[in-house]
Amino acid sequence: MGNIGVAVIGAGGIGTLRAQSCSQIPQIDHLSVCDIDKTKLDTLSNKVNATFATTNYEEAIKDEKIQAVIVSTDEESHYGPAKLAVELGKAVLIEKPFVLNLDEADDILAISSKTSANVYVGYTQRFRRRYLLAKEAVDAGNLGDLVMAMGKIYVTRAVGEAVASRSPNTTPSINTLTYMVDLILWYMEGKKPVEVYAKSASRVFKKYDRDDFQWMIVTFDDGSVATLGTSWLPPHHWPAYTATMEVDLQGTGGSLNIDDSHRDVVMAPENPIPCPYTPEHEVNVAFLGSAMPGDFALGEFFGPMKEETDAFIKQILQQGGVGLATADHARNVLALTMAADNSCKNGTPVKL
Repeated sequence: MGNIGVAVIGAGGIGTLRAQSCSQIPQIDHLSVCDIDKTKLDTLSNKVNATFATTNYEEAIKDEKIQAVIVSTDEESHYGPAKLAVELGKAVLIEKPFVLNLDEADDILAISSKTSANVYVGYTQRFRRRYLLAKEAVDAGNLGDLVMAMGKIYVTRAVGEAVASRSPNTTPSINTLTYMVDLILWYMEGKKPVEVYAKSASRVFKKYDRDDFQWMIVTFDDGSVATLGTSWLPPHHWPAYTATMEVDLQGTGGSLNIDDSHRDVVMAPENPIPCPYTPEHEVNVAFLGSAMPGDFALGEFFGPMKEETDAFIKQILQQGGVGLATADHARNVLALTMAADNSCKNGTPVKL
């Protein structure tokens, strides 16, 4: 297979970045875009010089010129287009957190086993170089047997408000902490989580019926433990305009720490600048590089989302592509984050 046709479903912020990433890949000779909002659709189609544009995702996915589908709608709408793509045996990349309930996840997995469709989920932060290097170190045995892990991810209130406003069924755990759960389960591959105990509270986000933060303790079948946390409390003008992350891995043969706070490149312009994810909010000081998908530089898009999109296309073309999260793995991540939410509600540990 030399060239490929790709359909990007969703023309919001993330769908736009996916389509722009695809437009930079020479092996993609047919690029379709889809969104129910005609204005957004036309804007994106013109921006990426799409081959085809439609407001009907079935029309886009059923096109015989399409071999791969990227589902970048809001979280509530992943299931329909993902299921159709898998039913047709087409490779699909679904934005995290896969879907929002386990029945839908299991349905997609069952269909893919029958049609042999390759299904991946967009855990984009894997593709920051530091997290790939950590995975390489773990797999090489440089840390021995991992027995303890800590991970945290904080996003601004502006990001939390955007998420809570668009999706009634997602939470700080399912939407945000999911990135950290993905990484730790990836690093501790082969170990099975057997229990989670989580605590949270709601004051700032009470009007959205969401928690402000969550911390969970995950116990694995061999006694290893991971402590993972997230917060939507950093103020709107927090300099890390999307996310601040940190990972600490401790093993029998070594330790590894990742500081992903982005304090290494600090800009303080005379005039405030808009945040990339929530441009209606501005910052006076910016930690450059803290936008989770990546950044534009000199007219092109760079960063983890671009590299993840490249890896997806390479996988389909059988030209390599490493680091992608499988749907089976994503289902386990979803189950753990949902169990953590239940633990918060019930005040007790949850067996997995």
